[in-house]
Amino acid sequence: MLQPRHPYRFYAETSRLRTRQIVLDVAVVVWSAVWVRLGLSLFHAVDRLRSAGDSAEAAGAGLASRLSAIAKTIGGVPLAGGALERPFVDAADASRSLQQAGATASSAVHTVALWAGVLLALVPIIWLLARYAPGRIRWIREATAAAAIRIDADDLRLFAIRAIATHPLYDLRRACPDPSAALAAGDYAPLASR
Repeated sequence: MLQPRHPYRFYAETSRLRTRQIVLDVAVVVWSAVWVRLGLSLFHAVDRLRSAGDSAEAAGAGLASRLSAIAKTIGGVPLAGGALERPFVDAADASRSLQQAGATASSAVHTVALWAGVLLALVPIIWLLARYAPGRIRWIREATAAAAIRIDADDLRLFAIRAIATHPLYDLRRACPDPSAALAAGDYAPLASR
């Protein structure tokens, strides 16, 4: 028979721990949003430098078009047209090279802007998630498993023993004055709440 799946427990039942978890989760979201915003700002700032490449591309295209038109017109001049046309054709080709260089520069600046913004945002976000997420995921898995055990069995002994094994004495003494006596007497509830 399949066991029913229990819902994940994302937050603690005790208000102090739950508040701490919520504050830390919100802080992670805010941290991520700030770095994404900074990455976007860097992208837009660097991407504005594309205007020089765009201007060179547009100037090269316009100049090449005009020089080609002049070359075509001069080429139609009888006798000397062919000789006069050649410098204008060469100048039009040079203008197309300027157009291509402008397009290449514009594309390179855009790529640098994109990667600079992505790296500025991702590095600190990944750093924080690498430090925060494993412990948070481990807590969620443990809390979900604990909720399933608690739902399936009323025995708090397991939780009391786990608390004694994993919590410092000062924390156990806050739960009850004599933790070992409580465990021996079967009073598991105060210890299990830890």
